[in-house]
Amino acid sequence: MPDMTKVKFLTALFLFPIRSLFEERVAQSDLVKTANDYYRASFNQTPAQDKAVMLPHCLVSRKCQATFSKEDGILCVNCKRCKCGEIKALCEERGIQFYITPSVGFTKRLADRKQLRAALGATCGFEIERGLKSTRLTLKGIDLRERRVIPQVVLTAKHDCLDNDLDWDLLRRIIMNNY
Repeated sequence: MPDMTKVKFLTALFLFPIRSLFEERVAQSDLVKTANDYYRASFNQTPAQDKAVMLPHCLVSRKCQATFSKEDGILCVNCKRCKCGEIKALCEERGIQFYITPSVGFTKRLADRKQLRAALGATCGFEIERGLKSTRLTLKGIDLRERRVIPQVVLTAKHDCLDNDLDWDLLRRIIMNNY
């Protein structure tokens, strides 16, 4: 009997383009949940030092005093104007790398450069649509230039590059392998 999680994942991936024409947000949410379920065990088994939490710039407060590094993206200064500092602290406690990135391209290059084996990211539905067209998603993870990265994803609340939000409790549970 085939692994039902695998069948469900492949079905969701195959039907995603059709479903997203009619019920975009539901299709995105279902695909993310199904993919997270499929990859969860591999993600949780990956050693902490080989994982990263990669958040998009849209979650950072407009009044944030963070600086930018060409190597590591936006450097959180824990100003408490957004929840990124709390997540950064949780990652540090657990030995997981933490990054805030300005773009999807930067995120992919960073994951490759840091030789990540697994990444927990947040994204909007627009970026999921773009990502599926530009990056190969396989049964073993996301194909980057030189490696595969096991994903876990949390959808942002809206497609907006400023003052966005997400389910921070879900993000914390995934980080703590309690999801």
